[in-house]
Amino acid sequence: MSKFQQTIKLMKKNEDNKYKSVQFKSAEFLPGSVMEDATALQVEFEQAAETNDLEVLKPVLRKCYDFIGDVVFEGQFTGQEYIDGMDAREVLKITGEILSSVTRGYDSVYADQKKK
Repeated sequence: MSKFQQTIKLMKKNEDNKYKSVQFKSAEFLPGSVMEDATALQVEFEQAAETNDLEVLKPVLRKCYDFIGDVVFEGQFTGQEYIDGMDAREVLKITGEILSSVTRGYDSVYADQKKK
C-alpha cells in the first residue's frame, strides 16, 4: 500500500474556451521499478541541463512530462496536457518535486499536502 498519493490541479479549457481547474490524484501504488525509471530520467535531465542547450533539454523535459502523465498519474492526462495545464512559472519546480517524490519516497515536501 502506498504511503501517500499526490493531488495536482491542471487548468483545462472548457467548451466556452475558458480555463477551469481540474484535479487529479496520483497512482495509489507504483511498483518499485518505477523508481529506477524516474531516477534515470532525473540523471538524463541533470546531464541535459548542464549543456545549457534548449535543443538538448526540451526532449528530456517532454519525457519527464510524459512519465508524470502516463506513469505517476496513470494516464489521466498526457504530457502535453500536463505542461499546458501548468502555470509557466511552476512547471520546472513541480515537475522536479513529482519526480523526487518517486525517487525518494515520502518526504517532507508532501507532508503538508497530505494534511489537506
